Amino acid sequence: MMRSYSEITKKAFFRNTAYRSEVWLRIFGNISIVFIQVSIWTALLGTGSLNGINIETMITYSLINTSVSMILMNKVIYVVDDKLKTGNITLDLLKPINYPLLLFWDQLGNVIFQVIFTVVPTILITWFLFGLTFPTNPYFIVAFIISLFLALVISFLIGYLVALVSFWFLTTFALDWMVTALITVFSGSFLPLWFFSDGWKFVAEMLPFQFLGFIPAAIYMEKINIDEIVWIIGKGTMWALMLWFVAQLLWWRAIRRLVIQGG
Repeated sequence: MMRSYSEITKKAFFRNTAYRSEVWLRIFGNISIVFIQVSIWTALLGTGSLNGINIETMITYSLINTSVSMILMNKVIYVVDDKLKTGNITLDLLKPINYPLLLFWDQLGNVIFQVIFTVVPTILITWFLFGLTFPTNPYFIVAFIISLFLALVISFLIGYLVALVSFWFLTTFALDWMVTALITVFSGSFLPLWFFSDGWKFVAEMLPFQFLGFIPAAIYMEKINIDEIVWIIGKGTMWALMLWFVAQLLWWRAIRRLVIQGG
């Protein structure tokens, strides 16, 4: 069975190679995003600091947060939407493979491609242009890797849950737009949670979106106390389990009333 999933990942990886010209555009776009963020934070912070955060910290934060956003799996919704509209989802459902896992391993192939051909070049170029700090404590390095895995799983499950709504409405544009906006704000992509007011910070900490950007970046930068990391990783794991449980319930209801548009 694992061989089947690895083949799905491999196929997805090589499918991305058909769009090699987009790689350069993505790298340029990512560097532009980091450059804009660095310019904004330079104007705001200058040579000073705010809440203990200086411009060097924000350069690293911007790069790590942008890099994490490139490998999130929440856009799995477009895959399901397309298959529903064309009717090709029936072919996937007939395969002797768990459909959610099929989607996850397919997205994993995209992630591996993005890491090799987009994330790594972006980090190297940005490191050369702006500089970059690295974690010195092995404990934080391990925690950062775990937080990245949680970001992948949680982002996939959020995207998958939104995609399942397609089984009822055949379109999820509005819901996808809303979830994307929530991720942008509460993942820390728009503004790090360090600068949130107490009320909005409390809301952000009650939602899973912080694990899609802020938490990995903060752990990488060693801005979270060591004694809090286990609790945060545990909290992220609980979110992943709860989202998976809800997704399973919604999935079994969805396949019972599957309506194929154009199929």
